[in-house]
Amino acid sequence: MTEFVHNAPVQDKVFTPDQIQEGVDILQKVELHTGYDDAAIESYATFRKLKDERVIPAHVRFQVSLPSVPNVISPFVQHAFQAIVEPIYEAALFRAVRRIQERIPHDDLAIQLDVALDTAFWEALDPKTVKDNSGLAWFQPWWKGDVKQYQTDYIVRFISQVDDDVEVGLHNCYGDMEHKHWHEPASLAVVVERALWIFSASPRKINFFHCPVPKSAEGHIDAYLDPLKYLVPILRQHETDLYLGLVHEHKPDITRKYIQAARKVAPSFGVAAECGGGRTAWEAFEDVLRISKDVSAPVMNVNATVGAQSSC
Repeated sequence: MTEFVHNAPVQDKVFTPDQIQEGVDILQKVELHTGYDDAAIESYATFRKLKDERVIPAHVRFQVSLPSVPNVISPFVQHAFQAIVEPIYEAALFRAVRRIQERIPHDDLAIQLDVALDTAFWEALDPKTVKDNSGLAWFQPWWKGDVKQYQTDYIVRFISQVDDDVEVGLHNCYGDMEHKHWHEPASLAVVVERALWIFSASPRKINFFHCPVPKSAEGHIDAYLDPLKYLVPILRQHETDLYLGLVHEHKPDITRKYIQAARKVAPSFGVAAECGGGRTAWEAFEDVLRISKDVSAPVMNVNATVGAQSSC
């Protein structure tokens, strides 16, 4: 394991071949357990109780948000071990996904894959982007070969673990370490390009898709959102709901401005926070909920999904 520091590169250590083999031997002797399934099952009991008491409407699904494999391996596993740990951790994650589906009724469940740090790998394919922002240099893929194909493959493998009668969605973002991004994107070009790869390869329906719209895009919001014109027809074809992460606490004017701009390229969409609420103080998160309510209309149908978008 490595020491994780917010908004700073991971400090790699040097290991001898014997030390690496010792680590591999330890990993192969135990069955890795992520704990995500335990947390989800425990939380669902509270959700179910509130639903039975009609505090939560009957049509609402319980959303379980899980980070992609690189979101765990890249910041928390030393580079010398990442390629070795990847298949072991992925298998553990898939076991958790299976157990969640075994213990939570499918018509009550939605599973979301959080795709955050992964975006650094894709953004870094443009040398100019890396030069302009050193944050992209902090996260280097451990695999050799085509970054786009490799990333598409592991995202699709995750999607394939979700049964057809369980809703599945993708959350895209640029991190939220101390409410800072490791990269301020010029547009949604990378998020959209990756989406096109994923939709062309996915074996099942993707029910919802989230795109981040950061405060940093305010001065060029039309250009930032323009790539959506290539994604919206694909979402419509696949009957996928689009959610734009344009709700910013204490910034209702920016949120409304972004909504007006988004309508030029996406006639229909839901709203969400740009990133997750995991490290947001309650007062700020409450304001996100308030703004979301003010700018949107209720959705009351059997396919509705509710939940914080991500805790990344």
